[in-house]
Amino acid sequence: MSAIVKKRKVDLECRAFNPKWEKYFFTERFGQTQCLICLKTVAVLKEYNMRRHWETQHQASSSASMSVAERKEVIVKLSGNFQKSTSLFRKQTTEADKVTRASYKVSRLLARRIKPFTDGDFIKECIMVVIDSLCPEKRSALESVSLSPRTVCRRIEEMSDSVNDSLKTCCSNFDAFSLTLNESTDMKDTAQLAIFIRGVTAALQVYEEFLQLVPLHGTTTGQDIFDAVLQCVKQHSLDLSRLVCVTTDGAPSMTGKKKGAASLLVRHCEAAGHTQPIHKVHCIIHQESLCSKSANLTDVMSVVVKVVNSILSRSLNHRQFQALTDEVNAHYGDMLYFCEVRWLSHGAMLSSVCGLQEEIATFLRQKNLSGVDHFSNPQWLARLALLTDITTHLKK
Repeated sequence: MSAIVKKRKVDLECRAFNPKWEKYFFTERFGQTQCLICLKTVAVLKEYNMRRHWETQHQASSSASMSVAERKEVIVKLSGNFQKSTSLFRKQTTEADKVTRASYKVSRLLARRIKPFTDGDFIKECIMVVIDSLCPEKRSALESVSLSPRTVCRRIEEMSDSVNDSLKTCCSNFDAFSLTLNESTDMKDTAQLAIFIRGVTAALQVYEEFLQLVPLHGTTTGQDIFDAVLQCVKQHSLDLSRLVCVTTDGAPSMTGKKKGAASLLVRHCEAAGHTQPIHKVHCIIHQESLCSKSANLTDVMSVVVKVVNSILSRSLNHRQFQALTDEVNAHYGDMLYFCEVRWLSHGAMLSSVCGLQEEIATFLRQKNLSGVDHFSNPQWLARLALLTDITTHLKK
């Protein structure tokens, strides 16, 4: 039997370009030798290959009759032109990257501001007007930025897919996580189920992310919500064996013992063989809402609003009250006017009333106005202080 001859692998020979080979009008580019005249490359870094290319392709050209000095001068000139063309190509690639990046940033702003995709053309038109006034020489660079509705839509979809992939990668690293479910109806009478996730990794890094918003076009029973949550869990490749807590509001479709979404989710985990304890927690936002109802502080607010408006709605009373606060050098020089439309002034108005309760009691007594009994009642003043603390805390 004849011996098996192994073929040589050129890549393992670690060949390098020899500067002496430039006499054949070759130069090195990205690990390959390229002819400066016809821009062709040779497969193997060997002097024989380059000499053969020169003799077969360019021996009859005018370069063959040049002297050594003239040939060196031409080689330097051709190498310079070659480097310029390469740098120009890189520059064009960089400019194209900047144009694409600008298109993505504008599309992201449109998505964050919930603006229609057609606004991209209008934004570009506005930019071009500004450019024509300030720096017309940059018009050509900005004209290439594509902000058509189709392009903006594609950019937003690509960014959404990227965020979704990043979220899946983040969720796959959770050692334990909890889900928060909140179902409400939007302006179009469509039920929307908001799903949030909070997880912790082995390195004790805590992440809290908005997972998905699921529209519920039909009924909103516990089974419907459970099915939507289960579909979301599958889409994001969540491991239910790491689920430790489910937070919901107080709706029966969420917290029902038999048909509630949280109970159905717990029973589904048990049926799948997941033995970890899963806690069901009431949402803190709805806890505050229930607390405000059980505290029964409505009568305190109505008295405060009535007293404040009786002082500030009349010019004479307002001027006399300001004179009183100036006379006693009170911390608050005046109170804030309140009405139901300006509901955000709850905290600031209550804080000023709490700080001026003695001056208010004195003024009401002097003017014989209603409400003076409440400002001299310690229990009512304690409830006023509680309401002030709650509204100030919630405003932060």
